Parts: sequence; structure tokens; C-alpha cells
Amino acid sequence: MLDFSKLGDMAKLANEAKQMQEKQERCQQEQIELLRRISKQLQELLDLLKENK
Repeated sequence: MLDFSKLGDMAKLANEAKQMQEKQERCQQEQIELLRRISKQLQELLDLLKENK
């Protein structure tokens, strides 16, 4: 049975879990953006090397 006296604690935990998930998602998006930038720079480097052959 649900203990309503713990409802506040459960809501607090749920909120903290949501905040942690949002932080993780932001970090993942930053990592994806960095990987895209690295990939673009590597592609530019490859293109330059192909031009100089």
C-alpha cells in the first residue's frame, strides 16, 4: 500500500532524478557537438591531404 506520508520525499527524489537526467543529456549533447567538430576538422584535413597528392 502507498504510504502518503512519504509522498513529499518521493516527489523530491523524482525531481532530483529528473535534474540529474537533464544534466546528463546536456553533457551528452556537448559531447556530440565536440565529436561533430572533430569529425569536421578531420574531414577538412583529409581533403587537404588529397589535394596535395
